[in-house]
Amino acid sequence: MPVNTAVFVTVCTEDLLPDDLKTYFLEDPLRFVTGLEAVEAVEIYVPAQGEVPRMDDIPAPAISVQIDLNSAAAAKAMVSDAAFKRLFSEVDSLAKRVKRITLEIVEPVHYPLPGYPTPPPRTAAMSFVVRYYGPTKNLSDFVNFYTENHPPLLAQFPGIRNVLCYLPLDWDRKEAVVNDDLVIGNEVVFGDLDALNHALDSDILAAVMADSEKFADYGYSSHHAMDRVAAYRRD
Repeated sequence: MPVNTAVFVTVCTEDLLPDDLKTYFLEDPLRFVTGLEAVEAVEIYVPAQGEVPRMDDIPAPAISVQIDLNSAAAAKAMVSDAAFKRLFSEVDSLAKRVKRITLEIVEPVHYPLPGYPTPPPRTAAMSFVVRYYGPTKNLSDFVNFYTENHPPLLAQFPGIRNVLCYLPLDWDRKEAVVNDDLVIGNEVVFGDLDALNHALDSDILAAVMADSEKFADYGYSSHHAMDRVAAYRRD
């Protein structure tokens, strides 16, 4: 069954190392989610090391865990489970050292690339992770404009391997976002950090930035280069 919903759990802290958090999530939390029939894959993102691009002043999260499921109903049931809350969002053993844990339930959309009849699978390990947050006056207008205009520009980056957007559930039935909830997520994937930096040094970036000037007003955005590893994939 195709994956059509993703849950992102993102931990922001300056007091815990990404490797320590990765070890934590690969133990009991991973065992819990992989025991659920609806879970198709789990991937873990940690901050890239090296000359990472800086497009804002928001510190990178220490870790982000993506859990792919085969339905929105299954995703909602999972995040409501007491065991999930204890392992992923309360994290008693870490809570005193964690600044913030955010939870996002989204629909992943893969976009076509030049030369590919269908979007290729995401296998390369370097993800440039972008999030836009509210407030914004009309969520559906923002998402429609973004998805119609921005992914085709991003697909022109040299060395691009994937272009994805992450759409909040029920985005097309919601009006204003009055707080700093997610408006839309975006991810462009490259073979490595050098390839990402080469793409951002290309002429395509000017067109991408010009398009971003046309976005409706929103609260703020974040841009982070993250190394992504597969922790689980259902056969």
